Amino acid sequence: MNTQRIWFRPKILRALALPALVVAIGLQTSRIFFPSLAWYLKDTVGVGSITLAVYAFGTFLFAFLAAVLRRLAGARLSLLITGGGLAILRLVEQIVFVPQLDLWLSMVGVILFLLFLPIFVGHLRAQSDRFSAPRLGYGLLLGLTLDAAIHGATSTLDLSWIPGVVPLLVVALACALVLWLLVDETLPGSSQPGEASWKDALPLIALGPFLTFQALVLQNQGWVSEVAGIQSGLAFTVVMVGNLLSIGMMAWAFARPHTLHPLLGLATAFYFGWAGFSAATPHPGFLVTALFSQLLMGWSWGTLATVTMSSMKRGLWRTTLSLGIGMFLFLMLSFVYYVSLDIALPIPRSAILPAAAVLFGLIIFLASLRVRKMPRSPWVDWTPIVVATALVLVPLGHWLTQGPIIQPEEPTGLPVNVMTYNLHSAYDVSGRQDPEAIAQVIEASGAKIIALQEVSRGWLINGSTDLATWLAQRLRMQLLFQGTTGPMWGNAILTSYPILDHGWGTLPSGESLLDRGYLWALIDIGADEPLHVIATHLHHVEGENEIRLLQVPVLLEYWDGAPFSLITGDMNAEPHEAEIDLFRQAGLLDSWSEAGEGDGFTFSANDPFKRIDWVWHTPDLTATRAERIETQASDHIPVLVTLDINP
Repeated sequence: MNTQRIWFRPKILRALALPALVVAIGLQTSRIFFPSLAWYLKDTVGVGSITLAVYAFGTFLFAFLAAVLRRLAGARLSLLITGGGLAILRLVEQIVFVPQLDLWLSMVGVILFLLFLPIFVGHLRAQSDRFSAPRLGYGLLLGLTLDAAIHGATSTLDLSWIPGVVPLLVVALACALVLWLLVDETLPGSSQPGEASWKDALPLIALGPFLTFQALVLQNQGWVSEVAGIQSGLAFTVVMVGNLLSIGMMAWAFARPHTLHPLLGLATAFYFGWAGFSAATPHPGFLVTALFSQLLMGWSWGTLATVTMSSMKRGLWRTTLSLGIGMFLFLMLSFVYYVSLDIALPIPRSAILPAAAVLFGLIIFLASLRVRKMPRSPWVDWTPIVVATALVLVPLGHWLTQGPIIQPEEPTGLPVNVMTYNLHSAYDVSGRQDPEAIAQVIEASGAKIIALQEVSRGWLINGSTDLATWLAQRLRMQLLFQGTTGPMWGNAILTSYPILDHGWGTLPSGESLLDRGYLWALIDIGADEPLHVIATHLHHVEGENEIRLLQVPVLLEYWDGAPFSLITGDMNAEPHEAEIDLFRQAGLLDSWSEAGEGDGFTFSANDPFKRIDWVWHTPDLTATRAERIETQASDHIPVLVTLDINP
């Protein structure tokens, strides 16, 4: 049987636009919800991890009410309430800039997104046409692709955190399209069944593990950049090409569903497990792993969508339970991944990604047993591939707007301005992410070398923002970054001057759940020899001096008395504590004691009560100025020091 190829149909694009836009808006809303829990509710309000879990899991429990809502409101009204309500709330959230409202708006938005998913699946089944399965599969993947395109075009800073007319217009347009498409959506007769059997509904559980691996790794521009060792712009391209491969392979799955032999399904499960185990280990081969994983993801989701579209019963309980369990797994896997940084759990964080990947792979294997006898499709519609190909051009447009490659300034010699700044992942004291405020503080200071702590390259609880790259691009500075707790969170150095050499090392962590390390660089400042900068962030728990007393000697051993050096960062220790005495005993000088005035308190920014951020230097240098920069852009106050040669 010959397969008919349909290259592009506006009607198909219109049909795919609704699920794609709702998925993209739902993903944006989740990236507001998770940071609101972590940074507003936990960090600003002060609730504990257990209370945080109640808010998070309580929100996701609403996913199990989709069947009730559809029964009470009917098919059309339930679609309007969930999809339309999500769009309206997202637009309102773009307008308000109050963290408390961000939390509640995103919480309700996530609930509506969770309810929309099973209601829309039931709606597609009730239509019972040949495009129902492709509309489900392509709608999901195009939603991921559209979201990745927008996220990358804004340098990974979500539209929610960007004020101004342009972001508002983009969100308003997307929300208006959703409302129009919902009103225009054709509904089948009320007698049409929209429910599947258990064996057809249960594969939808795979959505949770799938989204976990996508959100944490494959759609995460910062993760791809850091683990593959490539520039952020190239990582953006890799993410988009991966999505194109995924959609292309989904077209193959719909055209020839029988080709996913059970042995191939089993091999796919093993491959996903290996990809999960290796995802956090930096290596150049990660690019191949990521792209091949996306290709298999598309093939797999095409198979799942085909299997789950059989419609034979009234109601929606099986679909509601299956998708509810799947999204609950997404929350559980993501929550455990991050809460393990705060609470010791019996499950190691390193097991989460492999668990998500293996679980998804096993469901794919079971689905492959169902498609062996399915016939080839007489047609292949290339409309989704054309759209995905167009979206792949977004990284090119983004690259063209970034200006010339960042080049170091010509060094002017001493004196030189140096800063240490704990960024708190760019969340201010109110709990809202505002990297522009951080950038303005650094820019106004005139600092040429900046040591940064608590820098994330794309944690989900930080809105998946690649903060290190965003700041480097915004300030037109060179960047060094090294993850300490996994590849995505750690220390960074920004500088306007040439970097001659650099490296990093680990610090002992004791029983701490957060790993620590240091980053070093030899920077040409125009003097007779390069300045040796060592940036670090020591153990954070107050009173656990014994861990810091293990860490400081490792730092000093690396420094080894080298001249023209400074050791700077958040030491999490006050002037009277024993770990600070180790720096003094090593012969290093405290810049604040030398040139600062007053107590020098740097934490917390809204009510400073202790000095824990330090700039130490060797005796061949002298501090001629040391000052705190009063700002609430982070929970720490940055310290700016001017260093000169000691005559």
